[in-house]
Amino acid sequence: MVSEPYTDTMNGPVVFGCYALDPCARRLTRDGRQVDVQQQPLELLLLLVERADTIVTREMIRERLWPDTVVEYDQGINYAIRQIRIALGEEAYRLQTVPRRGYRFVREFRAQPLNRDAARTVVAAVGMVATFAAGILIAHSVAGVFIFEHLVHPYRCPYVQALVRIF
Repeated sequence: MVSEPYTDTMNGPVVFGCYALDPCARRLTRDGRQVDVQQQPLELLLLLVERADTIVTREMIRERLWPDTVVEYDQGINYAIRQIRIALGEEAYRLQTVPRRGYRFVREFRAQPLNRDAARTVVAAVGMVATFAAGILIAHSVAGVFIFEHLVHPYRCPYVQALVRIF
């Protein structure tokens, strides 16, 4: 069974770290500059990214890179993996070898420092959740009903609307 082409399963470039992999253009870029990668290593990278966080067996790789050819593919796979790791540089840790099973591309997202607008949004969200929780805790009191109603129907609440305008 030959796996589907990468372009049919993913839309647009995939960004990881400072790299972008564009399946349509068959191009890997780092900080906007093209990284030279041969065709078969690039095809293998596309397959690994397409199936990110899952194990890709050597048989799946053979079917993708050499579908109609009878070749000794172990050395070819090893070479392609080595070329991908060289091309990815400090992001090469994303390409993991799973002993006796295959390879896995790890789709890891690192936390970015919050900018001022994002921090305001987080503060507003935490404040709303805390207020909502207070409304639930004292739901049977007049204040609880007021808080609950204004958070359930924020478009009617001038206080919530003021918070939305600020943030």
